[in-house]
Amino acid sequence: AQQAAGIYPALAKLAGGIGDPAVRSRGTIGGSLANNDPSACYPAAVLASGATIVTNRRSIAADDYFQGMFSTALDEGEIIIEVRFPIPQAAAYVKFEQPASRFALTAVFVARYAGGVRVAITGASNDGVFRWAEAEAALTASFAPSVLEGLSLSGDNMISDLHGTGAYRAHMCKVLTKRAVLAAA
Repeated sequence: AQQAAGIYPALAKLAGGIGDPAVRSRGTIGGSLANNDPSACYPAAVLASGATIVTNRRSIAADDYFQGMFSTALDEGEIIIEVRFPIPQAAAYVKFEQPASRFALTAVFVARYAGGVRVAITGASNDGVFRWAEAEAALTASFAPSVLEGLSLSGDNMISDLHGTGAYRAHMCKVLTKRAVLAAA
């Protein structure tokens, strides 16, 4: 854990905020990615990092791996054996969590690389984890929360439940992206 914190602090911090100690000591990143729960933390880190998921048969780019809520590119019998993360220049994960489960009601992982910025959001969309392309373009041009002011996401395809409407989650995406940029800067 200390080694990971020294190499990729945002990922280590994310891991330390998952569930409770029992969940953290028994759960695995591979299990989380195979399940692809729409409110899980690891999918946002993997997608924002542009990570590679390695199975017993092949390597899958994060952009190709996530295929909707609880759906992945894994074939029958494939097992995740490794996840390879490119190390960003700066990154942060900010989560608005459901207090009992500590799952993300909405959460954002922002990763800045020499070639641009990647923003992944979990807990918000009916399609599961996704990248926010408009925010990525704005933050690549200028890595500052203020560039997000004119941007918004539609609440139409966001999760609406007893914890919040789709419009609320769409708004939280922007708020949390700003906070993640501040934390990463």
